[in-house]
Amino acid sequence: MPRTLVVQNQVRSTTSGIEYDDTLDLGFAENIVNDAFLNDPTQVSGTLVMDLNYLRTALRDIKGESPDFNWFDPTASTPGLITLSGARGSLDNLHSFVGSSGDLDVFPIYSSTVFVTQNGSLEQAVGELDSALSTVSGSQAGEIAKVKLIRTGGNFGADTAVDLSSPGAGWTVSGDTIVWTDATDFVENVSVFVNGILQLPGADSSADNDVYFVGTPDQLAFEFNIKKNDVIQVWKFPPT
Repeated sequence: MPRTLVVQNQVRSTTSGIEYDDTLDLGFAENIVNDAFLNDPTQVSGTLVMDLNYLRTALRDIKGESPDFNWFDPTASTPGLITLSGARGSLDNLHSFVGSSGDLDVFPIYSSTVFVTQNGSLEQAVGELDSALSTVSGSQAGEIAKVKLIRTGGNFGADTAVDLSSPGAGWTVSGDTIVWTDATDFVENVSVFVNGILQLPGADSSADNDVYFVGTPDQLAFEFNIKKNDVIQVWKFPPT
């Protein structure tokens, strides 16, 4: 037997026995009849050339092109297919758009986490920001938020925490919703007036100032008693 024919038969025998993971349901490979066992769905067509052509046709179908596109036609046009370089460029653009550092970047890393959760998804972060902005009801972002409380009950004891958004019985409250993120935000960006007199803020009771931070989002306390009919005004300025 000529040497060329021997080599040809060996190659044909090798490629006809190739088995594939049928995850993509590629069994029968367009029902091309050849030496493969076509009744075995773990085999495709039996030769590398036929298998590759079948895969190319399947990719064309996935792309949404004509299902009867014939890869065996050397004159066929394929302008609609995405090249590997084109796909890489699209992925790079997507990484840049969302701020990702590359393919191995799994979780977002935010430069500020006042409202968003570190490593949370972009969808989650947008929701958290939207929720935080909505707390400035009645006041546009970037403007001063103001709330007024009037003591309608009896004396309100010194060093007793009051929640601006829901102070409880013995108070009337009106105005915007005010939120501070921590003691520093309270001291630097919040002004408190009692009967029109500006109060000196503190980070906690140990500061021995007129009013001090108790907690988030809007808890504070005074170093003195609040009396009936006293008017408390709280202004929250945008961070500088």
